[in-house]
Amino acid sequence: MSRADDLRQIVRVLMRVMLISERTPSAHQHVERFNPHDFHTLGMLRETSGLRASEIAQALAVAPTTASSLISRLERRGLVQKLRSKDDGRAVSLSLTTQGVALAQAIHDQDLRNMELFLSALEPDEQDQMIGLLAKVVARVRQLEADNATD
Repeated sequence: MSRADDLRQIVRVLMRVMLISERTPSAHQHVERFNPHDFHTLGMLRETSGLRASEIAQALAVAPTTASSLISRLERRGLVQKLRSKDDGRAVSLSLTTQGVALAQAIHDQDLRNMELFLSALEPDEQDQMIGLLAKVVARVRQLEADNATD
């Protein structure tokens, strides 16, 4: 197999375990089932309240209509609320409800437990090396995204 094939298989297994596996022990499963865009949106709003739908769409690399549907779904579930922007009365900013904050924090905590579980297969120096290498990959992806945004 090629290096690309090896990496594809590794990423596929990690994504399956992190996002969709029902065979993972319950201690390492998310508290609720959501699609990855839901998870990411809740996480973004956990970190930065007051985002606009356009910012969510850009961060997720989805069409504005997709982001709007996603936000509406989270709002119907009582997790996100829309507030008129103080700076621009026509604009809407998004924030988590109390229930949304609790769920976003639970997801965040579970993600940390999952990462600790994954990294436990490595010695501490190997963990540092892996994190460093993945940080380089992330930096490259971000640079490519920034380059595409200016084209």
